Amino acid sequence: MKNRLFGFAFALPILFCALPAEAGGGLAPLDRARTAVLITDPQNDFLREDGKLYGLLADNLKALGTIDNIAMLMRAAKDKNVLLAVDPLVFGKSDSNWTQAGALQRQLLDMQALRAGSTGADFYAPYKPYIDDGKTVIAAPHKMYGPESNDLIYQLRSRGIDTVILGGMVANLCVDSHLRTLMENGFKVYVVKDAVGAPGEAAYQAALLNFGMIASGVWTTAEALAALAR
Repeated sequence: MKNRLFGFAFALPILFCALPAEAGGGLAPLDRARTAVLITDPQNDFLREDGKLYGLLADNLKALGTIDNIAMLMRAAKDKNVLLAVDPLVFGKSDSNWTQAGALQRQLLDMQALRAGSTGADFYAPYKPYIDDGKTVIAAPHKMYGPESNDLIYQLRSRGIDTVILGGMVANLCVDSHLRTLMENGFKVYVVKDAVGAPGEAAYQAALLNFGMIASGVWTTAEALAALAR
């Protein structure tokens, strides 16, 4: 009996992740003045075919249609007068001297990915018209996975934002970490599950499991666009 109960409890998170996303008629209209679309790490090393990290994400990006979906979210934010914010991951030259870097951080530093001043750290060109319009919030670069080391939360709070529609790179790392930190700081966060990218299906499924248990809602891009249009 105990084993049966344990199995049922273990299955509950997976069951809830499979339920329909909280969108459409079940969601109160978003207050656009208090809502932001946030995209983490929309940079060449992740999104351009010659990027240093693109090969790790390519299959997942193509399967989800991520690159186009992020563009649609950005365009919708501009069309609906909703704040667009981006939070890039950028390493400076002196960052290579860190002695406390985690395993993946150390690997990124050693391969000089996302290095300040490099093409790889630059924003993906198709997104630049949305990012460089003088209205988008460009947070100071984060250095690990979440926004604890930068000014993102201040930038959102200072504009009266309390609801975030979240997508970007990488699903099980920076997106997951931003979700957790924003939720811990009292924001509503809706993750757009096909506007992210992950290094393989296992990493993507791990991210989905966490999104379903932590976020205020898990949407498709179509659902996010519908919510922004209401």
